[in-house]
Amino acid sequence: MAKILIHVQHLLGTGHARRMAAIAKALSARGHETVLASGGPPLRLDAGHARVVQLPACRAADARFKTLLDAEGRAIDDSWRRARAAATRDLFDALAPDLLIVELFPLGRAMLRFELEPLVARAREIPKLVSIRDVPQRPSEDKLAARIAALADFAAVLVHGEAEFLPATTTIPELAGLGGRLIHTGYVAVEGAAPRDPDSGRDEILVSVGGGAAGKALLDAALALAARRAGPHERWRILAGENAAPHPAPAPYVAIEANRPDFPALLARARASISQAGYNTCVDLLRARVPAVLVPFAEGNEREQTIRAEAFARAGLARCVTEAGLTSETLGRALDQAQKPPDRGISCEGAVRTAKIVERWL
Repeated sequence: MAKILIHVQHLLGTGHARRMAAIAKALSARGHETVLASGGPPLRLDAGHARVVQLPACRAADARFKTLLDAEGRAIDDSWRRARAAATRDLFDALAPDLLIVELFPLGRAMLRFELEPLVARAREIPKLVSIRDVPQRPSEDKLAARIAALADFAAVLVHGEAEFLPATTTIPELAGLGGRLIHTGYVAVEGAAPRDPDSGRDEILVSVGGGAAGKALLDAALALAARRAGPHERWRILAGENAAPHPAPAPYVAIEANRPDFPALLARARASISQAGYNTCVDLLRARVPAVLVPFAEGNEREQTIRAEAFARAGLARCVTEAGLTSETLGRALDQAQKPPDRGISCEGAVRTAKIVERWL
């Protein structure tokens, strides 16, 4: 049994933390003492037998990712940075891990350099792995070379996607220079809770806007469309997340509620799905294989969801509507055109595969 430390930070949504919790769960299931250090706002994470340690929490002030706020909503300062770095250092020293997995850094998470550079330096005697999603954000050109060079300190970069479907080199071609150190694990599915009841969501139009606050445009368009179309033969269920409270149901046969832990089960029973194109939601769509419309989040020059949604559209896995072109009318047309997707054989067993890959360095 090895000791493994995983560091993850979610800033706006919750996908990063849930993906890394699934990997921690797979590692702990294989007998490794696994600790997941989570730096975002507290979440209820399914990490199996792994231990989740909540670091002093911070989040992004908005989708520009220029300012970090602490748990009280104040901009972080040097005192906070010192406390956060000390908490991470103390956790590393107490565990004395045999292997370290860092999510995204050094390709991203530059705002956490004050914490992560000392952590990587402290782990100089053990293998270190970088974990990234299928579509890594490309650093600015003036920073790219230095961040690629910094990967020399790491044994491998684990890409949680499929090279044949959407390789990480789509956005960062320079990663090809890593050769065999660039390893695609397959997509990491996050298991949902058991269905709340056997018929909930059956044959409904299921709308979801993710775990963060970035889905308002999609929510407004979906509400307007549901108000016109919902009826006895077309029931709608809208998972509005933290946006749920201000929105009463616009019509009969429309249910509005917060996000549900049994979302994958709801999705599997749905007539069709309307959602953003976040990582976890798209993995759920790969598994459920229901007709789908993706409206990728694109605020603040974000390209990740757009690239993923376009790949899904090319493969016939979903229809795509851009945020710029989003209205209830364009959403309705895409919904009418959506069809049950083919099985492209894309692996969603990335958590178990990642655990097996990690063991190469133990």
